[in-house]
Amino acid sequence: MFSRREHEIKAVLFPQDWSENLKQILLNIYGDHCIKEDKTFEVYGFSYPSEVVLIISYVGLDKFISPVSFFLSCDLGNDLNSDEIINDMFDSAGIFFDTYFAKEESEIVEDFIIDWQESEFNKRQFYYKVTRENIGLTIQADMLLGE
Repeated sequence: MFSRREHEIKAVLFPQDWSENLKQILLNIYGDHCIKEDKTFEVYGFSYPSEVVLIISYVGLDKFISPVSFFLSCDLGNDLNSDEIINDMFDSAGIFFDTYFAKEESEIVEDFIIDWQESEFNKRQFYYKVTRENIGLTIQADMLLGE
C-alpha cells in the first residue's frame, strides 16, 4: 500500500505508542510552526520482511487542508539493525522538516516528489518521496474496503 517494493505479506503497523513518542519529539522541535499554522504531525511505521517504511505527515487540524506527507523507505537485510535504521530515518525526516520550515510558502510546491528518489544518509541507502496524501484517510479507506 505505502511501500516502495511489492510484498506478498501485509505490513505490520508499528505500535501506536511508538508513533506517539515520535510525534511528541516532532512537536517539541516544531511546535511553534504547528501552533502558528494550526497543524500537527501524524507518524506511521510499516514493517515488511524486506523493507521498513516511515511516513510523517504534517496535517492541518482542519481535515480539509491537504497534508504534506514525507515517506522514507529502507531495505532490510540480515546484517542490518532495524533500530539504527529507524533512528537514521527519523533523523533524515528531521532534516527534511528543517528545510521545509525554512522555506517560504511559494517555494514549498517545488518540494513535492511523487516518485521514489534514492538518497544516502549516514552511509545508508534510503528512498523518499513527498506527497499531499492523507495517510490516515487512506488507512481508513483500506480498512473499509477490507484491505
